[in-house]
Amino acid sequence: MIIGDHGIGKTALIEGFVQKNIAKQIPDVLSGLQVFEMDMGALVAGASYKGEIEDRIKSIAQELKAFPKSVLIIEEFHSLFGNQGSDSGIVNLLKSEISNGLTIIATSTIEEYTKKIEKEQGLAGMFELLKLEETEDETHLRMLKQTLEDYQIHHNIKVDDETMKEAIRLSKRYMKEKSLPASAIDLIDHTMSVLKTAGESFLKEKNHLLIKIIHLEDNTNNYNDSERKIHSEWQLKDLIEKTKYLISTSDTYKEEDQIPEFENADEILKYSRELIESVEKIAQQKRTHITELDLALIISQKTNIPIGKLKEEEKQRLNDMENVLAKRVVGQDHAISIVSEAVLETRSGLSKAGQPIGSFFFLGPTGTGKTELAKSLAEFLFQDENAIIRFDMSEFKEEHSAALLYGAPPGYVGYEEGGLLVNKIRQKPYSIVLFDEIEKAHASVFDVFLQIMDEGKLHDRLGKEGDFSNAIILFTSNIGSEFIVESFGKGEIPPSSKLMEMMSRFFRPEFLGRLTETIPFAPISRENALKIFEIHLKKELLDLVKNLNIELSITQEAKAFLSMEGYDIKYGARPLKGIIRGRLRRPLAKKIVAGEYKEGDKIEVSLGNNDLIWKKIN
Repeated sequence: MIIGDHGIGKTALIEGFVQKNIAKQIPDVLSGLQVFEMDMGALVAGASYKGEIEDRIKSIAQELKAFPKSVLIIEEFHSLFGNQGSDSGIVNLLKSEISNGLTIIATSTIEEYTKKIEKEQGLAGMFELLKLEETEDETHLRMLKQTLEDYQIHHNIKVDDETMKEAIRLSKRYMKEKSLPASAIDLIDHTMSVLKTAGESFLKEKNHLLIKIIHLEDNTNNYNDSERKIHSEWQLKDLIEKTKYLISTSDTYKEEDQIPEFENADEILKYSRELIESVEKIAQQKRTHITELDLALIISQKTNIPIGKLKEEEKQRLNDMENVLAKRVVGQDHAISIVSEAVLETRSGLSKAGQPIGSFFFLGPTGTGKTELAKSLAEFLFQDENAIIRFDMSEFKEEHSAALLYGAPPGYVGYEEGGLLVNKIRQKPYSIVLFDEIEKAHASVFDVFLQIMDEGKLHDRLGKEGDFSNAIILFTSNIGSEFIVESFGKGEIPPSSKLMEMMSRFFRPEFLGRLTETIPFAPISRENALKIFEIHLKKELLDLVKNLNIELSITQEAKAFLSMEGYDIKYGARPLKGIIRGRLRRPLAKKIVAGEYKEGDKIEVSLGNNDLIWKKIN
């Protein structure tokens, strides 16, 4: 019984054995060996009555008796059994046939073997268990050299040893859904396919872009200036973004080549014409070799993160991290500074390998930006603000519910599903893992946190591994909020020693000692409330109105009035969204539905007699 993760080489091992047998390169005692493979699809196809599959297996075993030295290969052995475990009829039949001399080489994954086969001790004990695990990189390189010969002939594209080594490194770090060497082979094969079809794809994109440009040039005269900008920008920028990846596969591509900001539709049209010339040139190129950059671009497309060695452009971007985060998270300069410094330390390569990027504890009153900073970090590091795995720890107060994080015990409902935390991080390995209101969780979950923070890995009860080395771990709590508010009110940053003293009443020392930083969040001031209101206003209303081709402006006095109306030091910035929804968005929606405002209108909202005044100004 050969078991191992997907892509580890179970089938390749069997094929190698068969080839050795054909070449007569096996011990004399095995000479004359005949190897048969069971077609699992044909075995189960059309089975209509109970026991028909058993009858078919029995017939196969009977036929094999005509060959004195025979071996039956059964890949995906676990598929013989039902979802709930072993089928007693098949189990008893196989035990009987093996006892009567049937020789079987079977394969299965570790997970399926544990779930379906291992529990049948009588059957499992008849097999010699061979577990395949990932080996060292040098062995993987030899495997790739042997395997990729056919791929290079098929694609007519060469790959050298250094590129193979880079494929192993990248796939080991970024393609954890499969094991090596299969993950590295898939990465190189995918890259070869992209390069082989790049020329044809470029020409199609070029023709598509050209048709779009001509169409827009013919129609822009029918729009006023603001409409020209709106209609042209969203159509052309979308098309340019689609073409951007193909251009990035060319030898002349530079990482600093970004799509610029456009002032009007004419600039977009001009840029698009220039883009066509670049596409035309690249389409004529014929690639014959894969480079390390090609592999990096494919990985970047899959993960949406910067990869490989720290390049100058990425260094500059990281150096500007504080400024970028501060544009979105207002009034938390101290928190942003600490998080940025910790991320820089990790990205520079000076942190312990295998550990998470950072483990931070956010403390402070509600509505101060703890979740918003988590979203901003996700967008900055992973180019997706939704790259957050969030757990409300108030749902894990009891021990049995806390066990769901790492998997239910054998015999309990949900055991086959594995651990919730491991499953989530395997789906999103590049993410922010947020544990909200951590003080409400059962004490047993902290053993899980210690393992994650120390080793960067977690195994559930099924043996599946979750890798947290590309994630940031965040814990939030309202503990010490009064002290934090009081300290910031005096113009002081709460001392870490005092915060740790307060937290030690709720958390174990070994947990607190593994945190990268404990970060207090300042309460929202009246001045910052206006800045936060303007940020929410753009996202919650102005951007939506722009899509309707309605120009909405709100005077500074009206913004200040509404921000103060929604300001509450106890709830922070949370009420501001409700103010935007209740005082602006809903009244505007009613006026649009009633036909009072329509496409192309310019609307101003001002303040008068302590109330809002709506006025059409075109």
